[in-house]
Amino acid sequence: MNDFLIYIIQSGLCLGALYLIYSIFLRKDTFFSANRFYLISSLLLSFILPLFKVPVIYENPEVVYVVMLDTITVTTQNIETELANNLSLYQGIFIVYLTGAAIFFLRFVFQILQLFFMIRMFGVSKVDGLKIVKTNSKYSPFSYFNYIFLNEKNLGDKDLKSIIEHEKIHISQKHSVDLILLEFLTIFQWFNPFMWFYKISIKGIHEFLADEGLLAGGMSKINYQGLLLNQTVGIQVNDLTNNFNQSLIKKRFIMMTKLQSKKTARLKILLVLPVTAILITFFAISCKQKEVIEEKTTDEVVEIQSTTKSTEAVEALETKDKKSDELIFAVVEDMPTFPGGSKARLSYLSQNIRYPEIARKEGIQGRVYVTFVIEKDGSVDNVRILRGIGFGCDEEAVRVVSSMPKWNPGKQRGQAVRVQFNLPIRFYLNDEQISKNEETTSITYKVVEQMPEFANKDKTLEQFLKDNLKYPESAHKAGIQGTVYVNFLVKEDGSIANTNILRGIGSGCDEEALRVVNLMKFRPGKQGGEIVAVEHNLPIKFILE
Repeated sequence: MNDFLIYIIQSGLCLGALYLIYSIFLRKDTFFSANRFYLISSLLLSFILPLFKVPVIYENPEVVYVVMLDTITVTTQNIETELANNLSLYQGIFIVYLTGAAIFFLRFVFQILQLFFMIRMFGVSKVDGLKIVKTNSKYSPFSYFNYIFLNEKNLGDKDLKSIIEHEKIHISQKHSVDLILLEFLTIFQWFNPFMWFYKISIKGIHEFLADEGLLAGGMSKINYQGLLLNQTVGIQVNDLTNNFNQSLIKKRFIMMTKLQSKKTARLKILLVLPVTAILITFFAISCKQKEVIEEKTTDEVVEIQSTTKSTEAVEALETKDKKSDELIFAVVEDMPTFPGGSKARLSYLSQNIRYPEIARKEGIQGRVYVTFVIEKDGSVDNVRILRGIGFGCDEEAVRVVSSMPKWNPGKQRGQAVRVQFNLPIRFYLNDEQISKNEETTSITYKVVEQMPEFANKDKTLEQFLKDNLKYPESAHKAGIQGTVYVNFLVKEDGSIANTNILRGIGSGCDEEALRVVNLMKFRPGKQGGEIVAVEHNLPIKFILE
């Protein structure tokens, strides 16, 4: 859903940019065929450009992914779920879009059926090889593919012949194909005003082309203009037809009397080409950047609690090794895999990482960020510390990562390539485990196949927090507001443990957030069908009204 909406927005921006080029450079020229070609081709390009993907080399930033629960907004009156509201708005926009698209699709089908029933109602007669549908007086003359719909009443033979010749030009130049394409694309861009500008401009150009062809055939300009004025009555059936009486009478008269544009004006098309190329590059690169961000995935995370272990895949962006000119990728078509998969990799780390004794004694805990490269043969190379915490933790992280067995190498376009990973390893002290001198290994996940769910049949998590959280009086009086980030563990039995403040705002807000989080109960998460402990970060926003 997200990718589709991004595509629709990008195609809409292309529509606007390319139409502005037409409006500024080409709209007043009398090269109607060239203008028609530009409008149709730019219309199609607008739906194609966002699909292009141009690779871009980025700098090598550090990115860390953490699973977040919905942000809870606490006010003095009530509590709201900010992220839930955003998601609801986002889904609402998508529903509105789909509703509009459905309406315009039904409109498109109705227009086709309307023409079909008119043909069935009035019948078809062939005149000089043409399919003529004789309608009643309320419709102005129009054509649709090789059908000409007209009312012969109140028309002399000469006027009737001129009208037929006019519609024959629409048929021969296949203007109905343009109109079908316009209506079909309108289903996807119904909300975009530039889509409607395209429709007005293309239908106008169809009439200019028909007028131009008729006058080039020898018809008197004065007589033809009089015929147009006489046909100002009558309604248009629908947007799929080329009406003889388009509501462009004044513009058509101006174009008939306007001097032919100089041939050098055709060069304006060439001036448009570099602008179009810039747009292609801009939208293609923009799309790729978005794709690179969204393709990053967060792997399972193992926490080191006293003697426990931690891994989290964090992708580095494309860079070059100092010792080699070969590119090192972060995202490739076939990413490297640990032999046996993610579960085997986690098991390997769990069995090999040891909490350094000196770090245990000194109470040192935190994250060590290790970067390494999976070479073309699958070996682990270039292992180094991006950010460490010392006391033997950095050396332990490098040791275990360096000793990993060969991976299945990554591939780009069928060729083995070098791929870089950043691996944060969290060394976490559990005071209860230390006091009991336990040597057991506990694995804590951040992302699992089945995430924990709030276990209250009568209330949602949001309602529970609304009923239990109170805005601290001291914070209220002091005008304190902001977001408190609470970290907690959902244990195998669903209970809450290890609650702590990652970042607080004080004045009683931190304590209130911890108090309420400790009251919660969850259904535990599962990984590989087994119940496991899962860590969450919960941002709670306190806002004064």
